[in-house]
Amino acid sequence: MKNKILTTFVQVFLLVIWIAIQAIAIASLASVLTGIDYKITLFLTAAVTILYTSMGGLKIDILTDFVQFWIILITFLIMAVIGFNYVGGFSNLLANLPTGHLDPFAFGGVAWFLGAVLLSGWMYLGNTSHWQRIFSAKNQETAKKSFLLSIPFVLILSLIVVFLGLVASIKLSGINPDFAFFYLMTDMLPPVLVGVGFASILAVIMSSVDSLVIGGSTILYKTFFKKHQFTNKKEIFFARLITCLFGFGGFLLAFAVPKIITLSLIVSYLALIFVPPVLAGMYSKRISADASFYSILIPTILLFLLYPILDSNTFLVSSPLGILLILFYDRMFKKKRELTPLEMAGLEE
Repeated sequence: MKNKILTTFVQVFLLVIWIAIQAIAIASLASVLTGIDYKITLFLTAAVTILYTSMGGLKIDILTDFVQFWIILITFLIMAVIGFNYVGGFSNLLANLPTGHLDPFAFGGVAWFLGAVLLSGWMYLGNTSHWQRIFSAKNQETAKKSFLLSIPFVLILSLIVVFLGLVASIKLSGINPDFAFFYLMTDMLPPVLVGVGFASILAVIMSSVDSLVIGGSTILYKTFFKKHQFTNKKEIFFARLITCLFGFGGFLLAFAVPKIITLSLIVSYLALIFVPPVLAGMYSKRISADASFYSILIPTILLFLLYPILDSNTFLVSSPLGILLILFYDRMFKKKRELTPLEMAGLEE
């Protein structure tokens, strides 16, 4: 029971941080587009997003994800082509990059780079929103095919985002890094396509926000309310209420900590903490519930205590500690099994 409560709490907080990240992106985009104060746009964004998600539910979430994906893909491909001509080709792009911009160790050092290469792929295993997609699939085969077919699209979009980030580094200067992509669109695209570009970014963010809000509110509802026997109308009311409150929590965090990079690192490191107990639960019957519990609790506490000190390298403490607790907790702290009377008699002989 304690594992269930702890996992629910940490996963809900993980999703709240993800919502905050998306909320900051939406508000930043709207602020650049309209010139309205960031806090006002964040408030309006929260109202619209939470309202349509809580009223529409999972069906609307799936439908909007499908439509938004194609808007994103087509628009980003157009931007990549325009961006290529905008900088005069790859050779010109690389020749004009700021000194040290391609240094893979510049962000967090050698340790961060190696850790990111080795561990970043595992973050998907510890994120509830990905499990939500798996459990929503018709069957196991459908889930497998969906994830495999998504790989080339993820690669294409990732490469385009990296490319446009490099373009922004040579064409823009002295701006808030969180706003770089938005300023690049206004600087690079013709007026007609600027609106399409902003719409595609909104599609990206809204697609993520509604999925996260639905996922988090589902966890809360099933954990704390599903055991009660409500009427159908009451169930819908409470489900929508939880969705609103959960979404509000994410946007409130965006007000308090309006830093995309900081929140992105924290939520990534938090997701990594779940990897050891998830793998242990799937492939080992020897790992105790206590080992799983403390492999989540202790690294999570240390993550938030040490992040102000270690910053981007905090995962070098939290992730290995979770692995060590899974592997050695039972050997160090598990009580020895009491012997049966027959075993006692055998020892006496």
